[in-house]
Formats: sequence, C-alpha cells, structure tokens
Amino acid sequence: MKMNNETILVVDDNPDNIRLMGHILDAHYHIQFATNGEEALASVADNPPDMILLDVMMPGIDGFEVCRRLRQGERSRDIPVILVTALNDPAAEIRGFSAGAVDFLSKPVNPPVVRARVGVHLALKRQREALERTNRRLAEENARRMLLEEQLREQAEYDALTGLPNRKLFQDRLEQTILMVERNQGSFSLMFLDLDRFKWVNDTLGHDAGDQLLVEVSRRLRGVVRKSDTVARLGGDEFTVILSDILHESMAELVARKILEQLSTPFVLKGQEVTISGSVGIAIFPADGGDAQELAKNADCAMYQAKEGGRNAFRFYSQEINRQAHRRMRLEAQMRHACGTDEFFLDYQPKISLVTGCITGMEALLRWNHPEEGILFPKQFMPLAEGTGLIIQIGAWVLRTACRDAMVWDKEGYGSLKLAVNLSALQFREGDKLVELVEDVLQETGFPPERLELEITETMMMGNTEAVCATLHRLVAMGIVIAMDDFGTGYSSLALLKRLPIHVIKIDRSFVSDLRADSNTAFISAIISMARQLRLHVVVEGVETIEQLRIMEKQGGDDVQGFFFSPPLGKEGMLALLQGRIPLGGSN
Repeated sequence: MKMNNETILVVDDNPDNIRLMGHILDAHYHIQFATNGEEALASVADNPPDMILLDVMMPGIDGFEVCRRLRQGERSRDIPVILVTALNDPAAEIRGFSAGAVDFLSKPVNPPVVRARVGVHLALKRQREALERTNRRLAEENARRMLLEEQLREQAEYDALTGLPNRKLFQDRLEQTILMVERNQGSFSLMFLDLDRFKWVNDTLGHDAGDQLLVEVSRRLRGVVRKSDTVARLGGDEFTVILSDILHESMAELVARKILEQLSTPFVLKGQEVTISGSVGIAIFPADGGDAQELAKNADCAMYQAKEGGRNAFRFYSQEINRQAHRRMRLEAQMRHACGTDEFFLDYQPKISLVTGCITGMEALLRWNHPEEGILFPKQFMPLAEGTGLIIQIGAWVLRTACRDAMVWDKEGYGSLKLAVNLSALQFREGDKLVELVEDVLQETGFPPERLELEITETMMMGNTEAVCATLHRLVAMGIVIAMDDFGTGYSSLALLKRLPIHVIKIDRSFVSDLRADSNTAFISAIISMARQLRLHVVVEGVETIEQLRIMEKQGGDDVQGFFFSPPLGKEGMLALLQGRIPLGGSN
C-alpha cells in the first residue's frame, strides 16, 4: 500500500534508469514513465502528475525544452520538475533553472538523496497548494463580505422598491453638490415632487398597484434628467431631483415641464388605464438657500404652493411663497385650536321656491371668526382643512350644529324646511364612519332624515365612484336626500347622474352671474330639461338681480338662492327671517 496518493512521472530514454527510479520511489508514490520528451508532454496533457523527474539528455526534445514547454502549459506550469543529468556543468544547471526546473539530481543517483529531494519538493508543493486554497477561500470570503457590505450599503442608501437613492443618500448628494457648485461658483436646481391622486390609487386599486405606479414614475423621471443628475425617493409618493449644473433657471423650468408631461401620460395598472399628475417645487442654489436644509425647505414650500394652486403645476420658490408657507403653518396651528373653541360658526342662506316665492329650506355655510384676520370664508381655509385632515372633525361639527339649529326652528313651527349640508371628499374615504356619523347626529338631535340634504360635488367621484356610490346608497336608504353641488363645472355630469342616487342638482352660480335678458341661456335650459327627464329637483345658485330671477322663472327651475333674496344669516337672523322680522328680498 502506497504511503500517499501522489504520482511521479519519470522521463528517461534508458529503461534501466526508469527501473532504478521506480525501485527507489515505488514504495512511496504512484510511478508513471515516458521514454522521450514528446511522450512526456502528451502524458502530462492527459493526466498531470504531482512531480516530474526529467532526464536532460534525450533524443528529439531534450529535457530543457520539455521543461520550458511544461512551464508554458496552463495545467502543467505548477508541476515541480527535477532534472536528472550526468552533466556536471554549472552552465547546464543555470539553463535548467531558467527553463523552470526546481532542482537537479546527478547521475548516478543516490537513492536516499532522491527520496529526500522528491519528498521536500512534494511537501513544498502541498504547502503551496494549501496556501493557494487558503488564499482562494479568503478571497471568496472577502468577495462575499464585500457583496454583503454592498448589499447593506444599498439597503441603507437606496430605496428597495424603485432602486432610487433614498433620503440618506439624497442628503449626502445634495451636500456634495453644494460643495462642488460653491467651488465652481455655479448654480444648481433642487426640485421636490409630489404625486397627485396617489392615495386614490392605493385605496382603489390596492397597494401593489401603488407600488407599480411608483416604479413606473421612477423610470420616467430617470428618463427626463441627465446621468449627472440625481433622482431620489424620499418616501411615499415624494421624489426629489437634483439638477447638478444649470446655467439659467429656464433649464429647471424645461425639466419641470417634461416631468409634468411624463406624469400626465396615462399609466396602465392592473390592466386599467390610470391618469395622475404631479406638483413640483423648484429652488435654485444659492439664491434660494445657502445650505442643504434651507434649500430643501424652500423647494418643499414651493411644491406645496403648486399643489394648493390647482396641482399639475410647478412653482419656483419666492419670498412670497415663504410668507404664504409661514401663514399656512400658523393658520394650521390656529385651526387646530379653533376646533376646540367657538371660533367656527354657521350662516344659513335660504332657498326660495320659484312657484310660491316661499322659503323651502336653507343651506348651512361654514365661517371662521379668526382672532387676527376676522371672518374667513371656506375658500380661505378649506383646502388647508382638507390637507391636514381637520375637515373630518370640522365636518362632523358642522353637521351636528346645523341639525341642532334646525330643531330650534322646528320648535318655532318651521318643521317643513329642508336643511342642506356640504360634505367633503375626505369624509367619503371612510364611508362607514360617515354613515355612522350621520346616524349618530340624527339620533342625537332628532332631526328627520328626509329633510336632510347632503351636498356633494362631481370632483368627489373622480377615481372613487364605486365606493362613493355605495356610501350614497346607504345614506339614501336612511331617507336622506342627496344633492350634487356645482353642477356643470365637472367632466362627467350625465354619466354620474345615471349611476348615483341623486335627487337634486344645483346649477353653479358661474352660469348665472352674467345672465341678462339678451343672454344665451341654452346651457341652463339644457340642464333643466335633462333634470326634468330624470325627475331631478333643480336649485339655481347665485341669483342676485330681478333680471336673473325672471330668466330663471322662464326657464322653469324649482328653487333659487342668492343675495337677491337674502345674504347668509346667522342662526338668530335666520329665525327672524322665517318669522318675518327681517324682510325677504324679492318679495316687495
């Protein structure tokens, strides 16, 4: 049995020398042999040995040439070669070492020396191979460590969903951009982008569709900017763009327009075509901020201005935007305080029958008695109330207060009048809570559901028609009347009327304000004709002159309201109007 499994190839053209080497080494190793250089090279190519004992003086290819060729072969370059020669010539040794030999044995060979030299070089070979295995293992472990570090870095610096830089990496790149631009005395632009209707996508189509939308938005944003620019996702539907070097703010405007154009192109989510938009705020360094924090704050302010200005727009930061942002923050804090005080109050505007000239009901109108700015109307604070979610609390207060006031008038003998209360789109997002609120208020106040009109707008239906429709049917089942306010200002009035349980339409005041005797009333006439076909009650808002009233009488509407009859009145003023203590305009 061999002491190990190592193989030695003995190459010699003299059979006696081969037998001698075999006798010396056979007890310890597996022995192979070849009788010339060509045979040796072929044997090594097929089955590389662990060591080669190579005779120098052979016919054909000598040992020096065989050794040189072995060192050129990929599979044989690391095999230790010991040259065996009768030449006692230092020049021959130098030539052998130059060819790649590791040692020399002189003929006639000394068996103990042969075994010792072979053992030493095989041990060195084993040590070298062990070291190489260790180095490979260490290299693999290092590669795995580097890969793990890269993965951890990506997790720490890149958004897992979109692959964009996250808030941390964005902050770092923003600061680096500032340093670079300061050195070059240049300028760059920072954009804050917020998607419009992203929450609707999540609520209606599901969060997987929302994720799909974010990925596609990221792809489109990357396609708009240069490779040197940075697109990052801060979280949710908030993105930023760093335009690293701009010569003029018009470059930022051009990119902003391209972004809005990309966002307005429909997306296909779950097989459904969805249209969204975006709001972009732009700040320019160094004019709009000398450090990362100030610049980001101002870009964010500009983005909110774009959103509050109607969305699907961009705004450059300005000092006026800064003042508006501070006012917005102050107003929000004051509004939160107002919810717990008596600063909010209701006015009521009567509705008048075109047939009888009598009051048929009233609409509750919210007001804010601001401690610093005086009386504020809904247009001045309602967007903020909806943006902060305070409209839920305020809307509940409005409904409860209006029903309580109406019950006071009931006790005075005016129990046939209808009460109209406006609802916010935000209240419809959680239909169960809205229905529960209405049930609680009616039970608490005792107000009859059939006399309560809840006013909605067409914009509430956009993208959420099914959920809104289900909620409206539940309210109608309670006996409540549903009115569509601002009718004619939206995009899908007729389609909505066919689907939703609507009882009343209110023609928006914008269609009445310019009416004269010689005006074209075809549009109003068409609305009223359609309403008649659908058996809907028609209320016309904004009647302010006798001429407008005569036109509406001729057109055949049901009810009108406007300053010609009465401005909005407080609770006591409304009671005085009902009692005749305040004259009703138009009745004289």
